[in-house]
Amino acid sequence: MTGVASPCVDVCRMNPETGFCDGCFRTIDEIAAWAAYDDDARRTVLARVESRGQGARVVTIGESFDATLELPPDSIKHFATLVNDTNPLHHDDAYARASRFGSLIASGTQPTAHLMAMLAAHFSRDAQPLGLEFGIRLTRAVKANDVLTMHWRVTEAKWKPSLGGDLVKLEGGARNQLGETVMKATATIVVMPLETRA
Repeated sequence: MTGVASPCVDVCRMNPETGFCDGCFRTIDEIAAWAAYDDDARRTVLARVESRGQGARVVTIGESFDATLELPPDSIKHFATLVNDTNPLHHDDAYARASRFGSLIASGTQPTAHLMAMLAAHFSRDAQPLGLEFGIRLTRAVKANDVLTMHWRVTEAKWKPSLGGDLVKLEGGARNQLGETVMKATATIVVMPLETRA
């Protein structure tokens, strides 16, 4: 017996504009499958329902995701070359060893690019994301052989008809293998439903 109660409030009317029930904010598929869901699946639906009640249609407010980025020396040198960052701290081992950092450090654009790309990778699985604005603060040098744990969390989302998607605000960042914060970030993106093609 499952312990997660249905969000049904006896207002059973599907809204053709949103695709959700006006009473419980579930899709017809979520309503039909509710009895077969286990508690974890029901909690996932309830998180979506709460977000939809706050005006989001595509994303779930509070959802979070992370990824790991390893930065061996060759990766640092290659990326810096690709973006035409000629700072010897990214290319010259001897120069970097003699610096205050004691080793090669990554161009700031490298972890930043990976952090931003996480949003596209995450949301493009079942939607169409588009970045609008990013705020990145680099708080510590990223050294060769660091392993970064990068993360994002949706803090706000609301459907914007003019954009045809949810306008989404996120907070994120990255820590190295020592638990030290190396980046803090904010983002505003639009996440649109996938277009259905005949």
